[in-house]
Amino acid sequence: MATEIKLWQIEEGKLVPSETSMIDAGRTETKDLEQWIKSNPEILGEGIVLIGEQIMTKRGSLDFLGIDKSGNLIIVELKRDKLHREVLAQAIDYTSDLASWDFEKLNAECEKYTGKKIEECLSENFDLDDEALEDISINKFQKILLVGTGVDESLQRMIEWLSDNYDVSINALILKYTKTKSGDEIIAKTTIIPEEVEQEKTQKHQKKIYAERHILRKEFWTQLLEKINKKSNLFSRISPSVYHWVGTGAGKSGVSYNFSIYNQESACEIYLDRGKNYIEPNINKQRFDELIKYKQKIEDKLGFELSWERLDNKRASRIGIRFNDGGLRNKEKWDLIQNKMIENMIKIEEVFREYVLKLE
Repeated sequence: MATEIKLWQIEEGKLVPSETSMIDAGRTETKDLEQWIKSNPEILGEGIVLIGEQIMTKRGSLDFLGIDKSGNLIIVELKRDKLHREVLAQAIDYTSDLASWDFEKLNAECEKYTGKKIEECLSENFDLDDEALEDISINKFQKILLVGTGVDESLQRMIEWLSDNYDVSINALILKYTKTKSGDEIIAKTTIIPEEVEQEKTQKHQKKIYAERHILRKEFWTQLLEKINKKSNLFSRISPSVYHWVGTGAGKSGVSYNFSIYNQESACEIYLDRGKNYIEPNINKQRFDELIKYKQKIEDKLGFELSWERLDNKRASRIGIRFNDGGLRNKEKWDLIQNKMIENMIKIEEVFREYVLKLE
């Protein structure tokens, strides 16, 4: 249960109540409260990035749309005064619509508001690498955050009941505004549901997503490895993985042939990573520079172009090809995807073999 915040100003050793409201101070929801949140979204909670404002839904215009590190949407509804029970139905209506939005639609809102794609925002704000980003499921779960300067007892009771009994991710954030006699403005906050409880709930949801995806990946790799082992012994000693990639050695320490499967695409790669003990000087970059000398000859033999990624800001380098025929989520296309990956990997290994074995 939220604890009411009261503020006092100390004057000549005495406590003088400081109870100026936003309305009394001439502050408004649209001009002030929204601007404060935009300039410092951390006030909404730890690990929230705003990706949209005044989002038009079937119910109407949502004040703010955020996203957390796990890819969950944060539906933020603001009121410059006390939160009443009606706002709960309004927020649930917004959420029921947004829950059906696909990645492309959400990405368009994010680009409109931030000028960046969702994955760029997540990577920059949470310092996530490619593998961590791949494990994120965008909009798998949604959280409702109601923001106001107070809360009705009935609304508080409903929030606690939904959270405790139905595991709904919903909370009310109460902002206490005050203005001192010297003109300083202060904002304090409290929440109905402790933030650590909400974080535990998010972690539980994320573990469930990981478990489901790991099962799906292992099934995909099992099928692919069974197929390629009938055509080549390149992956004959490799077991199905729960990760987004499986790899096998290329006959030179620190060089491997990797298959990768993502949510919407797949890839075949030569991956160069000798390990942390070989970065001064970086042997991976030296090997990449040696291979790229033969780029034209290699691609002529393959019959297709490759993506040559030196990755100067990372330890490893890679060379590969990506396919946009579908990915892990497109189970009906798995057979097509796997066959294409296998066909191209066999070609890549045959062409690169002589160049890889000559590397230092």
